[in-house]
Amino acid sequence: MESNLLCEIQYNKAVEFITAVLKYRNNKLQQVHWNTPELKRDIAKEIMDFSPNEKVKEWLKYVDTNISPFLRNDIIFITDEIYKLLDICFHVVLMKDIKEPLELIEALTSIDTSTMVKIAYKYYELDVPLDNEEKLKLALTENYSDKIASSFLHFKNHPNEYKNRARKVLLNFYKEFYKPFEETVYSYMEKRWDFHNEVFKKNPIYFINTIGMGDYSKAIELHNKVVIYMSFFIDVGLFYFTYEDTLVMYCGQTIEHRFESRKTLDTYKALFKALSDEKRIEILKMTSKRPWYNKELADYFNLTTATLSYHLNLLLDLEILNFEPSIVNNRYYYTTNKENLKKLFEAALKDLLE
Repeated sequence: MESNLLCEIQYNKAVEFITAVLKYRNNKLQQVHWNTPELKRDIAKEIMDFSPNEKVKEWLKYVDTNISPFLRNDIIFITDEIYKLLDICFHVVLMKDIKEPLELIEALTSIDTSTMVKIAYKYYELDVPLDNEEKLKLALTENYSDKIASSFLHFKNHPNEYKNRARKVLLNFYKEFYKPFEETVYSYMEKRWDFHNEVFKKNPIYFINTIGMGDYSKAIELHNKVVIYMSFFIDVGLFYFTYEDTLVMYCGQTIEHRFESRKTLDTYKALFKALSDEKRIEILKMTSKRPWYNKELADYFNLTTATLSYHLNLLLDLEILNFEPSIVNNRYYYTTNKENLKKLFEAALKDLLE
């Protein structure tokens, strides 16, 4: 690592709260697609678990059992991908150096609405100015959809209503489903942070590339600082974005399995099951020729992002697919890990013939 690069791993309670909301939202959306006819027929479905951590499963079950349908629907609404509320929250944490969940919720009250809209809009990666509504609507429609264009314009034109509702919903979710568990989570994560920090200190670049299942060297070169936040709630997940000159990464606390050899018989079975689906074979073929990003693949296969994520996660968890950050935007590009695929087949063949 370059000596002038500051790189650190942190645990932040406000970030943990955001990831809890993110986890619940994603779990509910995945449940919608989990019982689609396509996935019901998929013989590899049984090897994919969106919540491998038993403690997280218990929490999700508790929330599902006790949450009112109104709060559940409000959570899904305010965290819709169109409005980027959770991304806004992550930015607010960094902008104001926030450490606690209630501090974050209170900060949403004072955040300038134009700043909030700008943060959300940057993720659409359009060159159209926000103050030209006609061109903005056209660009969003052409690049995304009528629904996204209409919804984002409503958000842009009524940000105070959205902000007030978001703050109220997050506060209710915190009181009912986060606060009763937070001290237990914090105590548990203090030990997990110690474990990951020890691994991280030995070789930060190796740590980043291993948890990210890709090569982050180019992305790291473009930043003066790298901050990694550990999270209890996002399990084995990882995502990132750029904030000013900082590369910010969030990763789940059960990622240490990526540091271990997992070439067991169960892994071989998972490999063969994962490759039993023509879509996943096609994904590996396509990404072996050039990098593809999520929306490209979803459009190509005419799949929802949740269904596509199911297929991608099977391949990612077997480490035969990489996703790597772009050095020019906040997209992940998927590429086939040819070396790991070859090694896994060779190891499986050797084990089967011994």
